[in-house]
Amino acid sequence: MAGYGNRPEWAPAALLAVGAPLTGAALIVARAALDAYGPSALAGNWAGSALLFVMMMAGYALLVFTQLRYENVLVFFGAFFLLTIGASMVAGAVSDQAIHERGRTTACTVQKVDRREVTSTDGDGNRTTDVFYDHDLACAEPRVRTMTTGSRVAGRGERVQVVYDPRGRLDPRPAGSVGDPGGSLAWGAALFGGGVLLRVLFELGVPPFGPGKGLRLRLRRWRRRRPVRARPPSP
Repeated sequence: MAGYGNRPEWAPAALLAVGAPLTGAALIVARAALDAYGPSALAGNWAGSALLFVMMMAGYALLVFTQLRYENVLVFFGAFFLLTIGASMVAGAVSDQAIHERGRTTACTVQKVDRREVTSTDGDGNRTTDVFYDHDLACAEPRVRTMTTGSRVAGRGERVQVVYDPRGRLDPRPAGSVGDPGGSLAWGAALFGGGVLLRVLFELGVPPFGPGKGLRLRLRRWRRRRPVRARPPSP
């Protein structure tokens, strides 16, 4: 890359700006593909579930932890959101494509709806609470008994159309929530590409995305400029 005099200097920069996010996205998308299209040996057992979980966490870890290099505020926050949202949308497009290919629709009556909260804490101690709604269903297709969504789809006694995977690899979902895989793929790729571009602009030193006015540098300057109170002389 421009601005780097020899290979030992620019090669790590290119690896972090381009190689790391592409590898992370590949792991995330591969996990989604294995979940939707992979061998049946991966489904319904702890080993397969553990493998898919590790692939997903490793993929997002590559996106998140390599982001710590980019001290510029615009790049730090902008690339973070673009890369993570973009990779998630591409992975979601894989699941949507599988549902479009082999999904079937069944009519269901909601028997019960339970609201469930899941609270998690990140490494900085920030707590996040996610809300899920577990729907117990009575469907024309007897294999479909439950459906979990992020919002209440229908109340008790109401009818709802549910799309399910005959192979049982993907969770049932409301018929109206199945997205367009082509659109999700295009938007996801565009967002992800924007995140990679921000990293590359940082490495090239292109204003206002280059290093020198980053978040960490400002914090350090603020700390150095704080007034130091002189201690009163001891009596």
